[in-house]
Parts: sequence; C-alpha cells; structure tokens
Amino acid sequence: MERSVKIFLCRIVLCGFVLVVACGGEAQTATPHATTPATLAPTRRPVIIPTTPAGWVPYSRATYQIALPDSWQEIKLTDAELKSAINSAQESNPPLAEQLRVLLESGQYKAFVFYAFDQSGAGLRNVSLARTSLEGTNDLPAYARAYVDTLPNVMRGAKVVEAQTSVKINGIQAASVVYDVPLVDRAGALITLRGVQFLYLLESGDAYLVTVTGNASDAEKFMPLARQIGTSFVGVTP
Repeated sequence: MERSVKIFLCRIVLCGFVLVVACGGEAQTATPHATTPATLAPTRRPVIIPTTPAGWVPYSRATYQIALPDSWQEIKLTDAELKSAINSAQESNPPLAEQLRVLLESGQYKAFVFYAFDQSGAGLRNVSLARTSLEGTNDLPAYARAYVDTLPNVMRGAKVVEAQTSVKINGIQAASVVYDVPLVDRAGALITLRGVQFLYLLESGDAYLVTVTGNASDAEKFMPLARQIGTSFVGVTP
C-alpha cells in the first residue's frame, strides 16, 4: 500500500496538482432461488446527474461529464493544441503559458483526459481530469488515508487542510482531499497554491481524479467554486 501511494504521489504535476489513482470494483451473482439456472445482470447503483447551474457549460464525453463556468476554456490535450495555446497566452497570460509549457514538455498531459482553465482574470485557476486504475487494492478509504499520511513526506512543504476518505457524491463512491503547497513563481515570489481533489471510484473499477487548483490566498472565493466543479463530475461505467 505505502509503495503504491508513493508512486501515486510521484506522478503529481505541480502546475495542475494532478494525481493518478484508481481502484477495483465488485460484482453480483445470480439468485440461488431461481427455478432454472440463470445469470442475472449486475444491478448498478443509480447515478445522479447534477443540474448544471445557470451560466455553466457541461462537458459530456462517453464515460464522464463535468461542468464549468462559461468563463472557463477547455484545452485539447495534443501537442499542436498545447503549442497553440502557449503561443496565444504568451502576452495575455504568462503564468498560464508557463503552466502549459511545463505540461507539454514533461509529457504529463498524456495522463489527462480533460484540462481547462479560468480565463476570467480571477487568477490562475485550472481543472484537470485523469482516468486510471489503482495497483493492488480496491479499498478506497484505506488508500485515501494512506495518501493523506504520505503527502507531506513526498511533496515538500505540502499541508493537508482537510480530507474525507469515504463519501458518496452523485451516487458514486468517492474521497476528497484539500491541500496547500508553497511554490516560487517566475518572478521569485513565494505563493501558496491550493489543490482541491475528488477521487471517484466506479463500479467497473475505473477511477477518475478531478483536481481543481487555485491560489490559497483567494480561498474564500475559490473553495466554493472548486467544490462545485469537483462535485459536478459524473462517471459512467461503459
């Protein structure tokens, strides 16, 4: 468990606070009282599709949906699209350009299925979504607790602000973690970024990690928004 959590933490991308994790699922069997041999299809838990707030845009894909304010812009995760976004942001939003450059040059964008940023001018805010599978366990609460314990030892200066290791969101088993990390920006100034993460475990065993990142100094406004984005997620078992 500890080793897999450390591997998990080493995959963090500081510019987006993206962590990769997933867990195994469960199955149901046929009833023993059937008069003839039969196999019943597994009964899936109901998934709740949250109502998209006014002024927000739902981004729907085959296996998931997430909603964002209409001031946020999705960036397609290809070399060409990232390079184009970097060029466009060079003058208008240098911090975003630098963030995307790190994402491109490190190759970490290949681990994401979705990435978007806030272009309203409210500060450097972004959301990323990763889909993956966990190595060696299907115990989400235990994994989340191990992650919370290990994070400060692996990410220098990181502080866990709060954590929920077992919660249901939109009918899906989930965990959430909020943490701060101090960083030095390009100008040499010390800033503290806040990561708000929601890890969703589907019955199929697939997991999605939603990470919303912003400036900790703006927590009063940022936190409600980050929670609303993170809990707008719905995953669908193929």
